[in-house]
This record gives sequence, C-alpha cells and structure tokens, in this order.
Amino acid sequence: MSTIRIDEKHQKLLDKLIANMILRGRKINKKKIIGELIENALISEGIPIDDELIPLEEDPAWIGLNDIFHLGFPDLSENVDNLLYQFDGED
Repeated sequence: MSTIRIDEKHQKLLDKLIANMILRGRKINKKKIIGELIENALISEGIPIDDELIPLEEDPAWIGLNDIFHLGFPDLSENVDNLLYQFDGED
C-alpha cells in the first residue's frame, strides 16, 4: 500500500465523484475508486492489466513485423544495401 497526496481542487472533485456515486446507490470508497480509475486509464491506453506475457509467436507486434517484412529475399540482411541502392559491388 502507498499513500498519495492530491491538491485541494482534486480532493474536492474526488469527494464530489464519490458522493455522486453513493447517491446513485453504489458502495464505494476512495481506495476502490482510485483503483478503478487506474484500471480504466490502462484500458483506455490499450495497456493490458494482467502481467501475463503472451508467447512471442502470438504477440501482435511480432506478427505484424513478420507480415510486413516478408519480402521473399532469403538473404535480405546480407544484401540489403545492394537491393536498396542497386550496388553492383562498387564501394
């Protein structure tokens, strides 16, 4: 557990939010609402909440890179300059 300090303006806004939620019949406290706000912010940013790592082969970024860079050149890493700049062996 950690302690956070917030300025007076945001403390009043937090109290107002909690009061509004309680009036609508929701049981909530500061600890719970801060946790929910953090989780909602992570979700809105597209950041997974759980810490489980997926295998590399299932990672969307890895799959995307594999799809993008499948150019059909088996020795691309060795001959990239020749292919890009049409070098013919000259330096």
